[in-house]
Amino acid sequence: MADDGIELFVGLIESIDTPGAIDACRRLLSTDERARADRFMFERHQRQYIFAHAMLRLALSHAAPDVAPADWSFSAGRHGRPFIAAPATATMLHFSLSHADGCVACVISRHEAVGVDVETVSRRVAPLSTALRFFAPEEVETLRALPDPAAIERFFDYWTLKEAYLKARGFGLNLPLDAFAMQVSREAIEISFKPDIADDPAGWRFSLCSPSPSHRLAIADGSRAAGGLPIIRNAWPLQEAAE
Repeated sequence: MADDGIELFVGLIESIDTPGAIDACRRLLSTDERARADRFMFERHQRQYIFAHAMLRLALSHAAPDVAPADWSFSAGRHGRPFIAAPATATMLHFSLSHADGCVACVISRHEAVGVDVETVSRRVAPLSTALRFFAPEEVETLRALPDPAAIERFFDYWTLKEAYLKARGFGLNLPLDAFAMQVSREAIEISFKPDIADDPAGWRFSLCSPSPSHRLAIADGSRAAGGLPIIRNAWPLQEAAE
């Protein structure tokens, strides 16, 4: 992988769920991961979980080719953030994983403070009422001023950016969503914090994209690299799973 960048892997279920793919991906998972997959009530959620966690293993082996995808093992930190427990690699790798109905995504970097979130864009969401419960006041006011189609789009911008930031910090849901605010414009995406939050807005870079018309994806980069880390988009590595 690039020495200083963020590797992004995205898979749309409708295109990656080919004959034999789910079995090939399932074989890469650990015993615990297979057991967790089997506990999902709905088959679509089970397949989504299998594809996401197989993709993570393939992505890590793309970055560290001397490690087979099935050989990675993971543990969780204080707030539940997963990290690589073994094997040790020449350079520490960090990752973030996300999945929503119909899409799986992960990022890999040599910098710890990276996060990704993907959400299914639903036109049935009530952006203002949800924002009033969870978002910062300035975000609520922005949504209030927008007409419905634009408000829904901006709502999912905010939601994915916030989730990506929390994942990059390793906080899970232990930091309230209204403790920080996102500002989104054509020129830049910025973040601001309440006075009691110990973080520097200048240290963060964010990006947004739409893997499909039904999905919104955000990446948070807290590496503090000048201008932010380059993002390298990779194809779904399914052929590796089938070998």
